[in-house]
This record gives sequence, structure tokens and C-alpha cells, in this order.
Amino acid sequence: MEDGISTLANFDSALFEHANPPLASIYLPLHGRAGAEEDRVQFKNLVEEVRSKLAQEYEHREHANLDGRLDEVAMHLEDLAGGASGGSLAVLASNDQVYLYRMDYAAGPLVFVGERFYTRPLLRELQFGSRYFLLGLSADRFAFVRGDFGSLDRVELPADVLDEFSEEFPLVYDGHEGALDYSSLENHLPPYHGYKSRKEVRKEEAGKFFQHVNEVVTDHLVRGTDLPVILVSLPEHQTAFRRISTIPHLLDEGIEKDIGGLEAPELLDAAKGVLERERAARAGRLLNGFGDAEAHNRATTDLETIGLALVERKVRALFLAEGAYIPGGFNDKTGEVYLFEREPHGRFQGPELADGFVRAALAQDAEVYELPPENVPGDSGIAALYRY
Repeated sequence: MEDGISTLANFDSALFEHANPPLASIYLPLHGRAGAEEDRVQFKNLVEEVRSKLAQEYEHREHANLDGRLDEVAMHLEDLAGGASGGSLAVLASNDQVYLYRMDYAAGPLVFVGERFYTRPLLRELQFGSRYFLLGLSADRFAFVRGDFGSLDRVELPADVLDEFSEEFPLVYDGHEGALDYSSLENHLPPYHGYKSRKEVRKEEAGKFFQHVNEVVTDHLVRGTDLPVILVSLPEHQTAFRRISTIPHLLDEGIEKDIGGLEAPELLDAAKGVLERERAARAGRLLNGFGDAEAHNRATTDLETIGLALVERKVRALFLAEGAYIPGGFNDKTGEVYLFEREPHGRFQGPELADGFVRAALAQDAEVYELPPENVPGDSGIAALYRY
């Protein structure tokens, strides 16, 4: 496969800011291995739509390489799609490069050709909670899991961490298991004597184990990331572990079940529920002060004012109405906003104002929330809260 095709796991707007037009954005719903032929035919049709748009606006020599790169994607589509079903594939193509994103939710079919990539369908990938960790914990075992909207993957512990556990807890980890979640310390209690009961021994050992797990997660597994962490454990372990935890971004709400007793689909649904509630709560806390902030010129629903605020890099949070599409764009150097008449039947042809606003907001580390229309202040479909 050509070197000019990259499958990306994380969105980085800096990759796209200096891409030379013409630029093509394709969003293809996926149907898995069983629907590979359907996906191939639909992708071919979307590519033809891209070429039709290119022919209307550019000379052939201006997009010849882009055509070739899309042919390369089409040739390897089944492998690039990864067999995913129920998700989507984003294809962002220029003459120089193709960026691919596999998304765990439906988007498209959609095509856009212009001077910018159309990235709004990727917004769900960029919102809080699109990537997260699960910390499964009991009194004598733990597992660390990386998750997204559609999958969960075990995080393997570094070799030096496993060596530490071998020394500290030889009856829990003997060097043969890879995740510290198979052996049970409770069945191999050290020989305490005197007044201590079995319950007291277990509590003391669990406390020591929790301290070590906290240290490993904080120093090795979440260092350098701001992804949220969800604690999955029984209520009594939730309380004890939170009392000593120093893990950044550990969410207040956990999943109060033993991770060992949960099937992956149930665990995934529970994690998504926690994150959806946390995301709604975060948006709600910001919106609760919106009226007062707007009265003091620290928030707005006016599109032209939002454009200027983004150029001044003072937007703290951007709120978008779900499904809203505003034909237009803005100049990210001057903040000038320009709007177009809607096309017949409301069909998207681009460009779209919210897409430009989202890119600018993310470039300044603002929070972006896509909410039901009734939850977004004002009637423009977009609202912004300032940092100052």
C-alpha cells in the first residue's frame, strides 16, 4: 500500500491546517465483512461524486494525484475498513496524503469537496469520553482496560511493573499471568496470629494492594494523558480505593460491579452510560452560568461575535445544536463570518459554519459539546462561553 495513506487513532487538527486544496472528505457507513461488497459499491459511488465535484471546480491536473489516492483506498477498502460493522470510515484526501479514521458510530454517506476538510462528523470522536480507561479492582486483583464507543482492549502492564508486583505480592502474581486478575490473594492469606480476624487480615491486605495499584496506575498507566478513568468494583472497594487514590481524572461515578462478572457488551454499555452522564453534567454546569456570563459579555449566541472570539482565542466552550447545519464559513485570521443561502431540499454541499467553528475551538483547547437543540442557548444553533 502506498505510504501516502495513514490510518489515525487520534484527531489532530494540526495535520490538516496546511493541506493544499482541493480536499475531499468522504464518510462511508460500514457493514462489516458480510456487507463488504455493499460498502465497496457505495464507496465507488461516493468517489464518483467527488470526481464530479472536482471536475466542476478544478482543472484535471489540479487533482490527478488525489484521484489516484482514492483509487488506492478503493482497492484496499475491505482491509482499511477493518471488518467493522455499524461504524463508519472517514476518508480525508488531498493530492499529497490520505488520512483515515475508523469511527465506532454511523456517519454518512457524505461527500464534501473544497478548500478545507469537512470534519464535523468526527466531532463525536473528539468529545469528552470518546476515549477512556476502566480500572477493574477487587481486594486482590486488578485489570486496566482502554475503551472507546465500540470496543474494549486490555492494557498490558510494563515488565518492570510486573516485576514489582512479583516482589510485593508473590502470591498474587508469580510471573505467569499477564494481568494480575486471575490469582486470588484471598485464598493464600499470610499466616497472621493473635487477635486479628480473617476480615481484618483481608482489609489490611486489600489496603496495601490498593496503595500499590494506585501507584502503578498514576505513575505508569495514565501519565501524560487526560483521559477519564472509570473505577469498576464493588461498592465497598469503591469507597476504600477512592479514599487513597491520587489518579488524575478518576470520575466520581463508577460502575459498582465486579469486573470479572461482566461480559464485554454489558461493561461497554455501563461505561458509555457513565460517560454520557458525566458529559451532560459538565455541559450543564457550564450552561447554568451562561445567562449571567452573557449579561457580562462573557458569552454569546451571535455568530459574528463567536467568529471574532475564536480569532481572539478566548472561547472556553462551544455548544452546537445536534443536526443543525449552517451553510457558510468564517475567516480564521479576521473572524469574519459569511453565510450562504440554503440549497434545495437542505442537502449539504458545504462549506458549513459550525465545522469551521469546531476546528478553531479545538485548536485552542476549548471544550465542544453537541447537544439537543433545546439545550443550546439562543436560536442561532451555536453558543460560546468565554474564558474571560
